[in-house]
Amino acid sequence: MDNYAGHSSTPLNAAQLEAVSHGEGPLLILAGAGSGKTRALTERLAFLIESGQARPSEILAITFTNKAAQEMRERVARRLPAAAERLWIMTFHQASARILRREAERIGYPRDFAIYDTQDQQQVLREVLRRLNLDEKRYPPSGVLHRISQAKNELWDPDRLRTSGGFHEEQIAKVYAAYQERLHELGAFDFDDLIGRVVELLEGDAEVRTHWQERFHHLLVDEYQDTNLAQYRWVRIMAGERRNIAVVGDPDQSIYGWRGADIRNILEFEKDFPQAKVVLLTENYRSTARILAAANALIRPNRLRREKELWSSLGEGEPIRLAVSEDDWQESELVAGRIEELRRDGKPLSEMAVLYRTNAQSRSHEEALIRHAIPYRLVGGLRFYERLEIKDLLAYLRLVHSGRDDLAFRRALSAPKRGLGPQTLARIEEVAARERLSLLTAAESVREELPSRKGEQLAAFLGLIAEMQAAKDAWPLSRLVAEIAEKSGYLPALRHEGTIEAQSRIENVEALISRAREAESEAVPEVTELGEVAGEVDVLGDFLARVALLSDVDEAEAPTGKVSVMTLHAAKGLEFDVVFLTGLEEGLLPHARAVFEEREMEEERRLFYVGVTRARLELWLTRALRRQRRGETVPSVASRFLGDLPGNVVQEVAPKSGQEHLLAPHRPLRAAAYLGQPSADVGPGDRVRHKQFGEGTVVQVKPAGDDTEVTVAFSGAGLRRLLLRYAGLEKVVG
Repeated sequence: MDNYAGHSSTPLNAAQLEAVSHGEGPLLILAGAGSGKTRALTERLAFLIESGQARPSEILAITFTNKAAQEMRERVARRLPAAAERLWIMTFHQASARILRREAERIGYPRDFAIYDTQDQQQVLREVLRRLNLDEKRYPPSGVLHRISQAKNELWDPDRLRTSGGFHEEQIAKVYAAYQERLHELGAFDFDDLIGRVVELLEGDAEVRTHWQERFHHLLVDEYQDTNLAQYRWVRIMAGERRNIAVVGDPDQSIYGWRGADIRNILEFEKDFPQAKVVLLTENYRSTARILAAANALIRPNRLRREKELWSSLGEGEPIRLAVSEDDWQESELVAGRIEELRRDGKPLSEMAVLYRTNAQSRSHEEALIRHAIPYRLVGGLRFYERLEIKDLLAYLRLVHSGRDDLAFRRALSAPKRGLGPQTLARIEEVAARERLSLLTAAESVREELPSRKGEQLAAFLGLIAEMQAAKDAWPLSRLVAEIAEKSGYLPALRHEGTIEAQSRIENVEALISRAREAESEAVPEVTELGEVAGEVDVLGDFLARVALLSDVDEAEAPTGKVSVMTLHAAKGLEFDVVFLTGLEEGLLPHARAVFEEREMEEERRLFYVGVTRARLELWLTRALRRQRRGETVPSVASRFLGDLPGNVVQEVAPKSGQEHLLAPHRPLRAAAYLGQPSADVGPGDRVRHKQFGEGTVVQVKPAGDDTEVTVAFSGAGLRRLLLRYAGLEKVVG
C-alpha cells in the first residue's frame, strides 16, 4: 500500500501513512497536539475495511467522548456509507453498556438496567448513609462517592478497600458494600460499574470472553494516555490473542491523573506488547511556529514522556504576548479589551477562548466580558440535561423503561405537584420495604387505601405510566416524550404559570422532543455482513444511556457568536484562533497542591502545555501581581513554568492607561524573578522614591512568600503596600 494517500484533498504525510497502512499486530501512534490524529484513526479504520483485513462488524473503535465518536462516525460514513452502520465507534462507557445489555443477566442484573448519573448516585448514597446511621457531615456524599469511584477504577471491591486503611476506610467500605447492594436492588449501574462489571464479566466467564474476543478482530483506542486501570484491563482483555490493537495518544497531554488516569499505560505499551510498531506524528496542522516553540520548550523538562518536537509549516506567526497586570481585575479588563479590539477588526468571537486553571477564576472574566457587552459561553455551566424540567421528564422516561427505578418514581411522582406529598410517598416506601417491591409496584396496593382525591391522583399517575409502557415499543420516541409532557400535566402547568422563566422551560421541553426525534433517526439496528438484522433496537434505552453518559465536552453549545470561557481541563481537544491563558501564578498553575509531588507537578506542566497548544494564531499569557483569594488581596508570584519559555518568541506587554505597549523580549530566567529591576534594600524609616507615587517613608517591612512587602507613607498618594521585587523603589539619600 505504498501509494495509499487517503481520500482527501490533502494527502497523508509519511508518518500518518505509516500508521494508517500498518498490517497485523500492535500499533502505538504517539500523536502530538494538532497532528491530525482523528484523521489518522479514521483513515486506518477505512484502510482495514478497504484492504480486506477486517469486516466493519469486526472493528471496535473506542473514544473518550461522544463528540469524538460522532466526529469519527461521520467521517467514516462519508467514506464508507454502507459500512458505517455495522461499526462500533463509541466511548468505553457506551461499548460497556451495549455489552451489558446482552450479558447483564449473567451477573444478576436485568437487561433494562438504569444508568445513574452523579445526582442519582448521591441520592442513593444519602439513603445508604441514613440506613447505616452515618452522619453526612462526617461522611459527605460527594467525598464518599469519590473514594468509591477511586476504588472501582482500581477494580477494588469493598473487602479490598476495607483492608487498605484504618477505621475511616472501614466505614467507607461498609458504605460501598451497602451502596452496591442498593444499586443492585434498583437494577442500576453507575458510570464506574459499566467498565468494572464488564472487566469482571470477561475475566470470569470464558464463554462470554471468547464471544467478544472473536467478535472484534481489530481494536482502536483513542486518547490512550487517559485510561485508568479498569479501562486498561478492559482493553487488554478485548485485544485477546490476536493483539490487533492500535492505540493513539500523547503522554504530554495526560491531564486526568486526579480521576485515575495512569500515564504509564501509554508509556509502557511496548512492555505490554513487545512487538508493537511505534509511529510519531509530529507535524502540527494547527499552530504557528512560535506557539509550537513555546510548547516544545515548556514540556521538555518533564521526565514522564516520550521525546518529540512538534513542528509546523504554517509560518512563524505573531509573538506570544505575556501581560503582567496589577491585579485580577486589571487582568480581566486587559483580556476583555483585547477581545473587543479583535471583534472590531472582524475576528469572530467564536474563535476566541479565555482559559484558566480553577473555576473560581471565571468570575472576574465573566464580569469584565459583561461590562464590555461581549457575549460568552461558560463551558461547564448548567448542562441541558441537568436542567430541572429535563431531569423531570427524563425521570418519566426512565420509569417507563424500567419500573424498578425508584429514584425515577420519586421524581416523577412530584413533577408536577399532584397533591401526593411526603406522607403518601412514605406509605409507599414502607410497603415497598416490607414486601421487597419496587415503589411503582408498591404504589398499586397503596392506592386503594388512600382518600378518594389522593387515590384518584395516584391512579392517574400509575395509569399514565402503564399506558406509556404499553406504547413505548409502538410509538416513536419523540411522540412518547410529547405525550408524557402533556398527559402528566407538566406542560399545561408551565403554560398556566405564564412567566418568562416558564416560557424558557417550555422551550427546553420542546428541545428535548426535538432531540428525541434526532435519536429516532440515529437508531439503526445492528446488521450482519449479509444484511440481516442482528437484534431489535431499544431506542428509549439507547437514548437514556446516551444522555446519562454525556460529558461536559459533548454537551457544550455550538460556539457561534460567543467567546468560550472555560478551565484548561475542559479545553482539551478544542482549538481557537486566539487563546488567553490566564492566572499564570504559583498556587494556580501550578496548583498549590502539586508543589510537593513530582508526578503532580509534571501533570500541571502538561496542563499548561495543553493550554498553549489550543491556540492557532495568537496566544496571550497573563498573570497578576496581586489577586483576590478568600476575600483578601494577596501578592502573587509568577508561575515557575514561565521561566521555561524561550525569549525569542515571547514579548512582554504591560497595561498602561487602558492601552498596552510592547516591552523588551521576554527573558527566560528561572523561577519568578524575571520581571522588573529589584528594589533597593530598605527598612522602616527610610526615605524612598516611587516612579508614580513620588517620595515617601517606609513604615513597615514584612515577608510575603519569596518576596518582601513594604508599607510606604507617600506625601501625595497616602499609605501604599508594595511588593519590593516589583515596586522599583529608590532610596533617597540625604
